[in-house]
Amino acid sequence: MIKLLHLIDNTLQSQTAAKCDLLIHIGTSTLKYAVIDKVRDELKAVAEYELTNIKSLNDLIIALDRLRENKIEFKYPFNKIKVSFDSYKYTFIPEELFEAENEHEYSKFINTTASDLILSNRIKSAKIRNIFAIDANLNAALIRIFNNPRIYNQASSFIEGIKKTNPFKTHNCLFIDLQSDHIEIAYLKNSEFILYNLIECINADEFNYFLLNIIKELDLDLTDTKLILSGQIALEDDENYKRILKYFREPEFADSTLFFKHPDLFKKLNPHTYFSLFGLNECE
Repeated sequence: MIKLLHLIDNTLQSQTAAKCDLLIHIGTSTLKYAVIDKVRDELKAVAEYELTNIKSLNDLIIALDRLRENKIEFKYPFNKIKVSFDSYKYTFIPEELFEAENEHEYSKFINTTASDLILSNRIKSAKIRNIFAIDANLNAALIRIFNNPRIYNQASSFIEGIKKTNPFKTHNCLFIDLQSDHIEIAYLKNSEFILYNLIECINADEFNYFLLNIIKELDLDLTDTKLILSGQIALEDDENYKRILKYFREPEFADSTLFFKHPDLFKKLNPHTYFSLFGLNECE
């Protein structure tokens, strides 16, 4: 792994970790984590590592093992540990229709393999159940390495995050989180959850194509739809942002400081960059 960012408050120690939660997101090319002091309701650490030379699931598990061995904070006795990962294998069931005994029946809506394990968690703010697949070996490794964490896929933290921080309760809002090889989109109509999708996307031309499709499929009135952005996006010389400005005049940026306080150590971080990671704080 190659370190891209590593900011840790020096008051975070083993003896103070019991009042903190550890949030981890395993992406397709990076691993990110944060530590949240639940008593003070503030950020204590955030880090990002590039996943290099990961050619198989076993390579990923080895990298996670090494991370825990080499980073002292991973050995602290945290209050809760929450882990999310990027996956296209998911489906949603309205909460009023969900039946726990039929959980594995829902897997027919997911392109599963023999090695997959079906998990689910509640997205409380949207009143839906997120049913998703995870490789059984990865699931076992996460439980072993991180001491029985709560496991989610990326949809849970993003949806809980936008529902928590949505600044336009009475407007139609399109949310887009941009990463190096994919985008997440969600649409709220007068605060009601309508749609979520994860789309592979590697350049600005592809992004432009998908953005036009989203506008068309949702029949968006661009004069009355608010756009809120998060993830790896900047204002200057960002090709994706240039495409966005062709259709949306005044896009907003997601504000992760609405999840918890960001002390001075973290003030240089754009509040939208780690929005989805920080959204894990809202997951049950």
